[in-house]
Amino acid sequence: DDTERFWIEDASTGIHYQINSESSLTWHQARKSCQQQNAELLSITETHEQAYIGELTKKFSFAFWIGLNTLNFNSGWQWAGGSPFRYLNWAPGNPFSAPGKICGVMNPRQNAKWENQACNQRLGYICKKRKFSSKPDSIPKEELRPIKCTDGWWPYAGYCYSIQREPKTWKDALTSCKRQDGDLASVHNIAEYSFLVSQLDNKPTEELWLGLNDLKAHFYFEWSDGTRVTFTRWQHRHPTYMSGLEDCVVMKGQDGYWATDVCDKQLGYICKKKPSPQSLEKEMIIDPGCQKGWKRYGSHCYLVGSDLVTFSNANKKCEQSKAYLATVETRNEQAFLISLTGLRSEKYFWIGLSDTEEQGTFRWTSGEAPLFTHWNSAMPGKQQGCVAMGTGMNAGLWDVISCQETANFLCKQWAAGIPPPAPPAQVPAAACAEGWDGASQGDSCYKFFVREGNLKKSWFEAEEFCREIGGNLVTINSREEQTLIRRLALDKGVHVQGFWMGLFLLNPDEGFAWIDGSPVIYENWDKDEPNNHEEIEHCAMFNRSPQMHWNDLYCEHLLNWICETRKGMISSLFNWKYQATDDGWIIHEDKQYYFSKEHVPMEQARQICQKNFADLIVIENESKRQFIWKYIKTKERGIFLAVESFFIGLVVSFDHKFR
Repeated sequence: DDTERFWIEDASTGIHYQINSESSLTWHQARKSCQQQNAELLSITETHEQAYIGELTKKFSFAFWIGLNTLNFNSGWQWAGGSPFRYLNWAPGNPFSAPGKICGVMNPRQNAKWENQACNQRLGYICKKRKFSSKPDSIPKEELRPIKCTDGWWPYAGYCYSIQREPKTWKDALTSCKRQDGDLASVHNIAEYSFLVSQLDNKPTEELWLGLNDLKAHFYFEWSDGTRVTFTRWQHRHPTYMSGLEDCVVMKGQDGYWATDVCDKQLGYICKKKPSPQSLEKEMIIDPGCQKGWKRYGSHCYLVGSDLVTFSNANKKCEQSKAYLATVETRNEQAFLISLTGLRSEKYFWIGLSDTEEQGTFRWTSGEAPLFTHWNSAMPGKQQGCVAMGTGMNAGLWDVISCQETANFLCKQWAAGIPPPAPPAQVPAAACAEGWDGASQGDSCYKFFVREGNLKKSWFEAEEFCREIGGNLVTINSREEQTLIRRLALDKGVHVQGFWMGLFLLNPDEGFAWIDGSPVIYENWDKDEPNNHEEIEHCAMFNRSPQMHWNDLYCEHLLNWICETRKGMISSLFNWKYQATDDGWIIHEDKQYYFSKEHVPMEQARQICQKNFADLIVIENESKRQFIWKYIKTKERGIFLAVESFFIGLVVSFDHKFR
């Protein structure tokens, strides 16, 4: 039996593991190999599991891919397949911040601890298979019954929630919730998380304590109410321990992602409790300004349909209620709709988006272009159709399906007494900075960066470069923008060069996305593209042709690039700020560095350093190498123009070994 031959079972948990030590695959290829066996790349959520895998791999001297990744650029570290990232076992110095190092390995040489690496490396990998299917939660029937919560508390799926903004430390917040017969909030699935996000104030400064903490066991997160940890949603570069004291978790910002923080900080908090037994409602609660059975969010009312119908029939049903098939204009509105549908048993809910007028150009039924999209993997694809929002494991992800398929639907209308907003005032756009180009009626500026040889950049390096100067890699949202970029390239004579754009498909569970968060509503792929050749092409470029069609390419490929900024942005190339001492030493992390312009022999260079109670630099990791390189590149137009090389503290001995 294949399972017995290739898989090892942990008898205490019933979980099977496959150690692929003779393979050599990229992270994405390794994940596909596991999935083809009805498994997933290894996730580790318990110390027992880490110890078990450490024992299985200790005889190997090379690293293995595991499911650890930060492929979703908006959020932090996560496990492929959706297991919660609640246990941390990083190797010293990891994860370190470097462009493109967004996939995780387990390294037996580091006591089976974890490191972050570039996803394109070819390594062995570990698969994990459970005996049971990991189906998402669905709401028990009794929790669907309407409940009434006391004033200041909101009902959702059988619980009452309250956001309390009086600042308290984590422990005082916990005491306050317990006094109100509750606990600090625990969050167990995408729908519950989405409900809480939809209740936030939509302010970037929002910070609210949750019940998650690692106070009992460092690097092992638990809920204060004792419930199982089944879901996490970390902020970019989190969880992190800058001071070693960040043991409590906050829900932050407009997106409600989670971050570790010092427990003594005074912040608002979210409480959660069971309703009192007598609070089951006999009557359906009617939201103010909405018809019976409709749910209020912001200025609108929403109806979850009760029939499986085609797209056009769904649209008619909404119109009969003086409403329309739902539009989704923000991430928070999307979160609210997930809270309504994510745990439902139906597969799909129609929203009002389609590309039936022109293949690849998506419009709401009102004719407006979307401001937000959230595509599922392989979407929007090349088939014309209508857009439906998924449920369960695909909760909130958008698929393009045949308009003749049947699905449930979501209607939307203005709440009674809310006047539709006035159209936004037209503010005249500022001009583009010197050296940047843009259309007079648009609000974006573009700059083409053409380099020779190894001065070209990988997609990650190009995006970091654009970000450092106040922008992102270019986004194309319409045929007009594509035509403008093509015309600018023709005018400059660079239309056959090949350039990176901001489109990527790194998260295998989602579709193409723009790095600046713009909606994916227009595509201009070359024939037979995107093809993800050999499962390693995850970034998009303008092809080397007069039409500048799009092609997916290996992200580590070196190319020219195009940056985009908003008009009015003061874009200064190389505006990195460095702290310096009075005598000119540059401060980086906890050390000081001196970059000398003098040309001297190595022994003399070392003597100069030692006179200043220092020594020639030792570069012990990638992040320090990048700091040194970036500082020299930053200054090369000025003081270091004539300096071609610098001594470091590495020498070659007679036996040809580096010391």
